[in-house]
Amino acid sequence: MTVILKFKLWLLALTALLLAPVVLAADPTQPEVQLQLSTTAGTTQTAAPVLPKLSMIRSQGSRQQALINGQWLKAGEKIGAYQVRSISASQVTLMQGDRSLLLNLFQTTTTTK
Repeated sequence: MTVILKFKLWLLALTALLLAPVVLAADPTQPEVQLQLSTTAGTTQTAAPVLPKLSMIRSQGSRQQALINGQWLKAGEKIGAYQVRSISASQVTLMQGDRSLLLNLFQTTTTTK
């Protein structure tokens, strides 16, 4: 190989190494993707359902909204099978039938019955 070709390959490899972390970094406000798994028999299985993800809460006077899975929602609105029951400064309560789901802004998500 010529020296110029070796230099170009080296420069390309270096650029790829420097850009790799940028490509791999995920946006934390994006909803999680539900994965589909392919089996050897050719059938597709869906991974366990992903719980709604709370990214942000905003308040304007008495109006409060929560950013859940990339959607701004108010109390009473629905996201998937869940209905937003209440929004506080640090958590959102979702309802699905008689089950409630607490989404905490800075902690883990818990379910209660």
